[in-house]
Amino acid sequence: MIEVLAARQQWCRPGEPILWCLRSQHSYLFDVEGLDEKGKPKKGWGARAALGIGDAAGGVLGGVFDAVTGGDTDSDLKTWPAGVVFGPAPNCMAVAELSRIPAEAVHGFWVLTPHRLSWLTFQEAVEEAAEAEESKGVLGGALKFGKGAMKFARDVRDIVASKPEYEPGVAVPVPAASAHLEIQRPAIADVSAYQRKLGRGYTSNKAWYLRVQFTDGSGIEISPSRDEKPAQRLAAMSHGRI
Repeated sequence: MIEVLAARQQWCRPGEPILWCLRSQHSYLFDVEGLDEKGKPKKGWGARAALGIGDAAGGVLGGVFDAVTGGDTDSDLKTWPAGVVFGPAPNCMAVAELSRIPAEAVHGFWVLTPHRLSWLTFQEAVEEAAEAEESKGVLGGALKFGKGAMKFARDVRDIVASKPEYEPGVAVPVPAASAHLEIQRPAIADVSAYQRKLGRGYTSNKAWYLRVQFTDGSGIEISPSRDEKPAQRLAAMSHGRI
C-alpha cells in the first residue's frame, strides 16, 4: 500500500510506527443523542440550543453535516455504513473532530500509531502495488503493518518488485499526504471489536466494526466486516499485540 510509505515519509515522526492504515470513505451513520442517522438535529434539540443548552455544538455541527453525510440518499444505506459515529450529545468529541475534515476529502485513510489517530488523504495517489492485494479488502493491506510485521525496507522492496517500471536505485514516487485531524492517544479510551445492530433496510442487520472510543464516551466505528475475526485482529494491532 503506497499510502503507508507516503505516510511514513511525510507524516510520521522519527521512530513512530504505523499500527494500521485503513482505507475508508468519509460517510457515516450517526448514533448520537440528539441527532438522526444522517447527523441532523432531532426535533426539539434546536429549541434546547436556543435556550443555551448545547450552544457549543452549533459551530461544530454546521460543518459536519455536509462533510460527513456526503449527500447520501436512502438507497445508499442498504449496505453496511462505511463507519458509524456514536456519542452522548451533538457536541461530543467524535462529532467535533470529524467536522475538521473538509467536504471534498471523501476518500482517505484512518491511520493509527502508538501516539495518535489521524485522517489522511493523498494527492496524485499511485496505483496499488497489485490488484490481488486490493482484492483482499481493507484488512489485507492493514495486516502488514502491525508489530512484528514486515520491516520498512521490505515494504519498499515489495512495492518496487510489484511495479517493474521502477528502476533499481530510483526513489519510488509517493503521493503527497495531508492530515485533516489528529487525535492524541491519551484522548482514546479504548479500541476494540464491536458488533453493531443496524436494523432493517441493510444488506445484513449486523456488522462487526473496529470501535475507537474517546474519553468523553463518543467515538467512531470503522472497517466493517461480516465476521468478528478481522475486527479482533485490528483491535490487537491497535494495542501492539500483533
